Amino acid sequence: MKTILVTGATGFVGRHLVRRLLGTDDRIRVFVRDPARLEAGVRGRVDIVTGDMEDGTAVRRAMAGADWVLHLAALARAHAPDPDTFRRLNAGAVEGLLKAALAAGVRRFVHVSTVAALPPARPARQWGIPHRPTPYASSKLAAEATVRGYAAKGLETVIVRPSRVYGPGPWNHANGTTRLMAMYLGGSLRCRIADGDVHANYVHVADVAAGIELAALRGRAGAAYNLGGEDASLRGYLDVIREVSGVRRRVIALPAQLVLAAAYLGALWGKLGGEPFLTPDWLNNFLEHRPVDIMASRRDLGYRPRALREGVRDTLAWLMVGYEGGESHVGTIRLRRRENWS
Repeated sequence: MKTILVTGATGFVGRHLVRRLLGTDDRIRVFVRDPARLEAGVRGRVDIVTGDMEDGTAVRRAMAGADWVLHLAALARAHAPDPDTFRRLNAGAVEGLLKAALAAGVRRFVHVSTVAALPPARPARQWGIPHRPTPYASSKLAAEATVRGYAAKGLETVIVRPSRVYGPGPWNHANGTTRLMAMYLGGSLRCRIADGDVHANYVHVADVAAGIELAALRGRAGAAYNLGGEDASLRGYLDVIREVSGVRRRVIALPAQLVLAAAYLGALWGKLGGEPFLTPDWLNNFLEHRPVDIMASRRDLGYRPRALREGVRDTLAWLMVGYEGGESHVGTIRLRRRENWS
C-alpha cells in the first residue's frame, strides 16, 4: 500500500483523479485550502491536510510519509490582476513542493503541466496579433524547468501535459471547453474567431485522470508525456457537437483583427479589476496551430484516450442530467424539449 498525495484535488481534473485513485488499495491524501470544496462522498475516504502551497509548514506536513505526489494545483485562468501571481503560484510554489518532497523521501513526483508550454507547430499568422505566450503558459514552462532541475538532484519526476480538457466537472475556469459546448447548445455562442481552422487538441477529463495515474505507474523518470485526445479545429469541435446533439446553431466567424480589439478591451477591464474572458495573449494562443503528439504516451504508458465524438456524447449526457422543464442541472443552458438529442 502506497500513500499518494494529490494537490488540486478540488479542481476539474483533480476530482476525477481522486475518485479514480479511491478504486485502488492505496492510501489517498489530499492537500487543499478548503476541505468543504471536496465532494461529500470523498471527504470521509481520504486523509485531508489543509493549507496553502506557499505555506512551507503545511507543505512539509502534507509530504510526510508520502510515496507519490501527484501535483495538479495551479492558477489556470485567462487573467490575474497581478500577472506575477501566475509565476508565484505555478512556478515558485512548485519549487517548495519539490524541495519538501526530496527531503521527505518521496519516491515519485508527477507534475501536471500543459501543452500550452510547448511551442506551436505554426505561430499565429494574422497581422497585428502579439506573438507571445500567455502568463499561464510561461509560468508552466518555468515550472517544468524547475521539475527537471530536481530530477537531476535525484527526485524521480515525471511531467504530463494535458491539452484542452472537457467533460463533466465543476463549472470553473479550467472547464471552459465544456462551457463553450453549453453556450453553443443554449444559443448564446453567436460568434467565433476566423482562425483559419488551426488545430488544437481536445481530451476528455477522465482520460487525463487515467493518464496521470499511468504516468505515476509506468512513466520513465525524467520524461514528459502529452495527455491529448483528438486534434480538431474549433469549427470541427462545434461540428461534432452539432452532429451528436442534433442541435444546429448559426455561429459567425469574426476576423481576428476585430476580435483583437475586444481582447485589448478585455485586458483593460482586467486591469480595472474585472474578469476578462479574452486577452491579446490568449487570442494569440487560439490562433496558433497546435496539434498534439501522444505517441510516447501510448507507447510508454499504455494511454488510450477516447475519440472526440465519444467524449462529446458523454459530456452532453452529463449536461442533461436532471433535465426538467428546459433547464440543465448546471443551471447555465436552456434547451427546448423539441430539440433532438441522439
